[in-house]
Amino acid sequence: MSRPSERPPPRAVLFDLDGVLADSFEAWVAVLDDCRVRRGLPPLGPAPVRASWGQGIAADVRTFFPGESVERLAREYDAGFLEHIRLVQPIEGAVRVVRSIVAAGLPVAVVTNSPVALARRVLQQLGLVGSIGTIAGGDEVPRGKPDPALVRLALERLGGEPGGAVLVGDTELDVAAARAARIRSVGYRIPGDDRVDRLEDLLPLLGLEI
Repeated sequence: MSRPSERPPPRAVLFDLDGVLADSFEAWVAVLDDCRVRRGLPPLGPAPVRASWGQGIAADVRTFFPGESVERLAREYDAGFLEHIRLVQPIEGAVRVVRSIVAAGLPVAVVTNSPVALARRVLQQLGLVGSIGTIAGGDEVPRGKPDPALVRLALERLGGEPGGAVLVGDTELDVAAARAARIRSVGYRIPGDDRVDRLEDLLPLLGLEI
């Protein structure tokens, strides 16, 4: 449960994408199953995808496509995700919350282990691409979350100091990346420095109710 924050509003708000702003789970299950079937492997179905959610494409290769190259799989992901983009829906409250944060004058970034091009297409699907100051994607750094490189890249592009930023995420990878980058984490339906179970609760938690 959220509560009004006694701390000053953050100087920047970073969001994970899948599972926080976008419900793209069904689309990714379809993408991975297609990739598996093309290789003569049985489809995964929802459970293994859920268990590995957010791990990034290099880990997908190790887990589901041994011996495949990251580059080739990334190209298949790009094409396959666009085929299933219609399955992506905004998380309840996501559009209003992001636009409210921007209206309050705070920069917003997306920090995701997904490639930048896919992240931008998802934001377009949600109607949020114009509200996001920058996207830091997993194809731009040697290691994705939980490594802090993506968080630091986003902050560098926003011109923000780590101490004034908040990262909102729905996995332990997000919380760990925030901790490693020495910024505050807000867990969406998971433990973090703070926790919210509805995105709308993020605004009063950050002192941004408008």
